[in-house]
Amino acid sequence: MTPSARLGQRIARWSRHVVHHGLRRPMQRLGHAKDDVVRARRIRRSAAQLVPRRVHEAAIAEAACILVCCVRNERVRMPAFLEHYRRLGVGHFLVLDNQSTDGLADWLAPQPDCSCWLADGSYKASAFGMDWCNELLARHGVGKWCVTVDPDEFLVFPHCDERGLRGLTRFLDGRGQPSLYAPMIDAYGRGRVSETALSAGQSPFEACPYFDRFNLAQHFDESRRNWWVQGGARLRRFNAAQPRLAPALNKVPLVRWERGLHYVSSMHHLNRPRYNCTVLNDPQAVSGVLFHFKYVNLLIGKAREEMVRREHYAHSREYRTYLDAGDPELFDPEVSVRYRGPAQLAELGFMQAGGWF
Repeated sequence: MTPSARLGQRIARWSRHVVHHGLRRPMQRLGHAKDDVVRARRIRRSAAQLVPRRVHEAAIAEAACILVCCVRNERVRMPAFLEHYRRLGVGHFLVLDNQSTDGLADWLAPQPDCSCWLADGSYKASAFGMDWCNELLARHGVGKWCVTVDPDEFLVFPHCDERGLRGLTRFLDGRGQPSLYAPMIDAYGRGRVSETALSAGQSPFEACPYFDRFNLAQHFDESRRNWWVQGGARLRRFNAAQPRLAPALNKVPLVRWERGLHYVSSMHHLNRPRYNCTVLNDPQAVSGVLFHFKYVNLLIGKAREEMVRREHYAHSREYRTYLDAGDPELFDPEVSVRYRGPAQLAELGFMQAGGWF
């Protein structure tokens, strides 16, 4: 059946639903369905840009949990990134290399749990890399638990140091929870950004041990059934004058993938609302946190490059904000606390263990 025929069937079903339940929600769903068809076509076009560099098909098929990430010139970050997610229990890494010039693909080649595709197209035109990620998730992720993150994002969840992803996903499967909601926490060091040095192989938790213990705001998106979160150090230091322009911090980094599923806006939400905020009105659900380690000495060089490339959201507006801010200190004794472990995040209300004891 063609996408247009399937869309026609959906329209017919929702038209009948309008008679009994009113217009608003069915019309929202109709709009989302149209978006799904357009997005699926764009993903198929973007998929043609992916060139396998070194792909371990058998190892991907055997892995119970895979990780998908899109990177560019992140060779310095990758050793600690792989170590963190290997320790959590990721079975295989699917890396999309978008025109790196730092030798990343060659460095990944000898690692048996890493597969690499070269993505030589425009990052912006591929929905900021998400079309490529969605394509690999559709090819290799169906039926698996899939982590989708950026290389500066490190997932933390209740009991992660003892039980890992295997224990977490077993619990999620048992209660029918299809995903893990995880707001981002911007982490930073004690001094200026340029003084927060991150070297190859170094854990970013060592370089950036601090975060804001409050300063988060949220509003509910009814059509996506999702809480949109803004705030933290990024709003406090870089967007205080225009808080509405602060980047969204809500993400859904861990999903049991199924056919037809795809991310819509980065990893902030998916096309099926029930995946987006699984803690909504459910005190027994589990949630996590994504530690975000952008604010290190690598940032200024990257910001300058992106102002030339203009491949990020809103003509790289966020990176212009970083350059305009100069070389700030993010640490503030009034709001900054040192990370001590997952239990601390639950105590502060950033995540919940729910019924997982």
